[in-house]
Amino acid sequence: MSQQPRLPLWFLVANWLLLVIAFVAGSMLGSRHQLPNLPEPQATALEVIHAEILKSHVEQQDGNALLDRAIAAMVGGLDEYSRYVPPAKVASYVEESTGRYEGVGMVMSQQGEDLVVLYPFVGSPAEKGGLLPGDRILTIDGKPVAELPMESRSSAANELVRGPADSDVRLQVARAETTAELTVHRGPVQIPVVKWAHLADPEQRLGYVFLSDFYPGVATELASAIAALGKDGGLRGLILDLRFDGGGSLDECIDIANLFLPSGVIVSTRRRDQLLEEFKAEAGKCRFPDLPLVLLVNERSASASEVLAGAMQDHERAAIVGVRTYGKGYVNTVYTWKNMPFRLKLTTAHYYTPKGRNIDRPHARHGATNPDGSPVVDDPDAGGIVPDVVAAIDPSLSSRIEERLVTREPPAPYLEAFRAVAATYKIPVPEPPTAAEDSQLAAALQTLRERAGKQSR
Repeated sequence: MSQQPRLPLWFLVANWLLLVIAFVAGSMLGSRHQLPNLPEPQATALEVIHAEILKSHVEQQDGNALLDRAIAAMVGGLDEYSRYVPPAKVASYVEESTGRYEGVGMVMSQQGEDLVVLYPFVGSPAEKGGLLPGDRILTIDGKPVAELPMESRSSAANELVRGPADSDVRLQVARAETTAELTVHRGPVQIPVVKWAHLADPEQRLGYVFLSDFYPGVATELASAIAALGKDGGLRGLILDLRFDGGGSLDECIDIANLFLPSGVIVSTRRRDQLLEEFKAEAGKCRFPDLPLVLLVNERSASASEVLAGAMQDHERAAIVGVRTYGKGYVNTVYTWKNMPFRLKLTTAHYYTPKGRNIDRPHARHGATNPDGSPVVDDPDAGGIVPDVVAAIDPSLSSRIEERLVTREPPAPYLEAFRAVAATYKIPVPEPPTAAEDSQLAAALQTLRERAGKQSR
């Protein structure tokens, strides 16, 4: 049995709903700016359809959730990077995109029934609160860890430990043969992104650093890592590994480029063929103007990674080794409004390298067609940064290398203590890939040796 709908809903939804939601959402959520009157019949269509769904759909619906889904569909339909972040997902989005969260800042691991601290982050609330590698957490604010479900004990404990900055969490821990009561004052935590920093060739003093993201503070973190590598005996060259690095903050990308470039354009942005802004290096910020440099990239290096690689390549400041990068040449701006609990991530411009290259690959979007009417599809041979030295790698090996790279290196002050904990619980000690097993790294190291050799002559 069927019932004739009062309105042809499919027609109205298909033709008007996504277009209307953008304007209505701003109005409903209280934009500070005066919006123009919404066009008809779309404005009425939205009100009627929304009301009819709430009244007549076979399942009970949440009116707010309906609008959230509609807004998300509307923004997501613009391109593959634009995104609406509803209030309930803002905290996780901020952590995902900036590496920042509020809590204590430590790495825990469930070992059988035990919840073990592997190490605190340096400078974190956990470190200041006295937590050490090997501490077994017994209670969290009086709640016994043993009462948490075994299958989700680690994640459940992590949720209990986290909380708003300027609040306290009480932890009872077992340490050797004693127990201790610790009060940790929660605060903002920045996840480190320099995950590996060591000498790839100690004899020739050639350094290696892997960056996992372009989170806030990464330029300072990188500069400190380079300085530490050169502390005892100097540094004759550096491999900056950007493989699997999907990008992040443009400001951090510019600051990193400025560590190696004393002058010149780093990147420019354009919208609808109009120049928006040029970002240039400043001589006073260049700390390593003559350090031989190799950037290691792959098909997962994207966005800020490509901007950095493009600038270094155009200025002939570094050799690019690996395979063609992903090809994300879009600028994404995150919009917030006062007293508005949501976020809007919107594609607003294109990146261009100093020599005017648009690194963006062709995208299949909006049902776009070529002049002959055929659909636009991704072209694997267009966009991205083409390396100076091509070094491909087998996909199965690439996945194993990624696993090694993204496993965080324990902080130096806690490395020995962590090794002891790892031995007790038979936890593998993270080790970075070596040139012997990683042919791309081997190619980068050979290229760096050649560049460093030429400079020394």
